[in-house]
Amino acid sequence: MDRCLGHRRRPARTRTETSRSALRRGHEGVDAGAAGLSSVAALKQVLTSWEDRLQSVRDECEHLEGALLAVAKEMGETEAAVEKSFRGVRVPAHADEKR
Repeated sequence: MDRCLGHRRRPARTRTETSRSALRRGHEGVDAGAAGLSSVAALKQVLTSWEDRLQSVRDECEHLEGALLAVAKEMGETEAAVEKSFRGVRVPAHADEKR
């Protein structure tokens, strides 16, 4: 599951697939409606390029998700350990006045 600062979001795969589907739907019927125009070939290249980019973004997000979750877990554990280590430290009541 895709999480950012504890918030649950749709996985990157779902979001990019939604975008790719919308992109494909936007190109439906172009062949029939613009047959013979050279711009159709260029438009198909643009579509393919964007589909490839969205897939790359999805793959990178999936890779980063695991790494970021591991870092967040480690940082949380470190913070808890540091907090616990300070519990045993006694600070004199007038320590600030001596500075």
